[in-house]
Amino acid sequence: MSFEVRAALLIVFFGIWGVLGMFPWIATALLRRGEGVLLSLPLAIVGGTAGGVLVPVVGLRDEYGFLLSLLTASLGGFFFSTIGIALTDRFVSR
Repeated sequence: MSFEVRAALLIVFFGIWGVLGMFPWIATALLRRGEGVLLSLPLAIVGGTAGGVLVPVVGLRDEYGFLLSLLTASLGGFFFSTIGIALTDRFVSR
């Protein structure tokens, strides 16, 4: 596999993990009707990519590892967006 193909796959994987990290943030934004959720969006994307990268770093680089990375990307997005919303509620006055 050439370098260009590997780079393209990495870009696609990071995109998928970032979008999956955004889904828990979207659900939370809908539940809170947009109140105090904007600052946690970058954290949700970072959490999704971090959760997705965690699985291949541990060593699961097959099909099962890819499917598991999709789950961990969603969980990472949920965890980081929850932290971002809690920090926003604590430090930002309305």
